[in-house]
Amino acid sequence: MKFICPSCGREDEVIGDNAPLCLVCSTALIKAAPGYVNWMSPSLAIRRFETVIRKHGPAQSLSGRVKREREAWITAVWALGLHEITGQEYWIEIETRDQTPDCKVHQLDQRSGNNRILTLNVEVVEWEQHQTDAIDVIRQKCAKAYPQYFTLLVFARNGESVCIDELLQQIKTLTVPFCEIWLLGRLSASAAKYGIFMLHPYSKLVEFDLGEVFDRNKAQIDFLKRQKRGRGTEVQDLGIVYVPIP
Repeated sequence: MKFICPSCGREDEVIGDNAPLCLVCSTALIKAAPGYVNWMSPSLAIRRFETVIRKHGPAQSLSGRVKREREAWITAVWALGLHEITGQEYWIEIETRDQTPDCKVHQLDQRSGNNRILTLNVEVVEWEQHQTDAIDVIRQKCAKAYPQYFTLLVFARNGESVCIDELLQQIKTLTVPFCEIWLLGRLSASAAKYGIFMLHPYSKLVEFDLGEVFDRNKAQIDFLKRQKRGRGTEVQDLGIVYVPIP
């Protein structure tokens, strides 16, 4: 079983001891969580993918091995963009039970005095270097059968520029199964400035500095877990949780 020390960060593989101590600082170790079973803050999802890049290198961070962590990063950056629009906090859930969607984005609406969970089902697609036009990526996704309540999130990471007005006109010629289509991309090669563009059903643009938004949201709870009480909406702050980096 994998464990981690919350004090010094040392990771250990321990067999036959359910309450081991760190060999370096004698702190009680934390056992690894059983996969992606919790909601994580966008800031945590971003930090985790930064750890993936440090561990495996930039090239391997684009491989299928860490696809879930990469898609969580893409969804997290988009969620921080949504935060700039709504002022609300969002949590990322990596889907592991079903083939789709790739991620779910949860918002706790407490305006009525109770927890009301609003969920966005996000299908992530990456606009890669071998694909010339964004509309080709979108057209391929729209040709498949997706539930009408799904959101398509296109992440541009090939360095290509896009004419938004032209893309909007091209999308109007498609039969779109998604409730919304968004395009996420970096606006400057020299700074962490990103933009999220709503392409369907209407157009909207939000620009933000990822570093600044990340810093403003660092205090958000890292992990939440929904309590299984029928149809209840109670959630629990899980505190320190260890989910190993793949």
